[in-house]
Amino acid sequence: MKSIACVLALVASASAYQAPTMMAKRGKASPAPAPVQGVRSAALPFTTAPPSLDGSMIGDVGFDPLGLSMNTDYMPFESIKWYREAELQHGRVAQLAWLGFVFPNIYHFPSDATHNFGELNALAAVRAVPQWGLVQLAVFVGALEAQRYAKCIKGDNAAGDVGLGQGGFNPFGFEYTQEEYEEKQLQEIKHCRLAMLGVLGVWWQGILSGQGVIQQIGGAFDAPDYYGKAGYYFPDGI
Repeated sequence: MKSIACVLALVASASAYQAPTMMAKRGKASPAPAPVQGVRSAALPFTTAPPSLDGSMIGDVGFDPLGLSMNTDYMPFESIKWYREAELQHGRVAQLAWLGFVFPNIYHFPSDATHNFGELNALAAVRAVPQWGLVQLAVFVGALEAQRYAKCIKGDNAAGDVGLGQGGFNPFGFEYTQEEYEEKQLQEIKHCRLAMLGVLGVWWQGILSGQGVIQQIGGAFDAPDYYGKAGYYFPDGI
């Protein structure tokens, strides 16, 4: 139940990033833009940006070293908006996952005979969750994904528009102008990209160290065992 409560709280907080009424509705796939020669990628200045990334999408910096945005034969729904939907969804999940790695190191419920809340390594904590707790998580996440599929993939909503925030379920009363909203969109996509890199970092460190994030940071300031053996070059008191 602790996991469900944490997920609900974090999903509610993520509503600040979404505002559906100002997002353009997705219609039929538009043809790819005409090739533009010699346009340098803002992300990789030593390369040329693909013509499909013409800067019209918020957060587009011409980053596509594998040319995925130009491969229309394998692009779902023949629209680059599919990739933006995937990027937003992965980024939002990564933001929640990063909080899940860190927050239990700051606070967690006390353990008892049947529940172990003291495991601070998020990767190991998954095995400590009771079986029915994992079932509850699967049902809850599955329901959210079904709604997203119906609205953003099968439906006409634009990428990332799941009906939360301004114009939808808006418990915080967000009311942005067009310029403010576009700035929030840019902030979200930057946070998503940073979170995807960040969660890879904490995931890999969790595998290598077997410790929680805060534990790893604290251990970075401990003197190693060989410190005393290396020798003090100054007498005590100096």
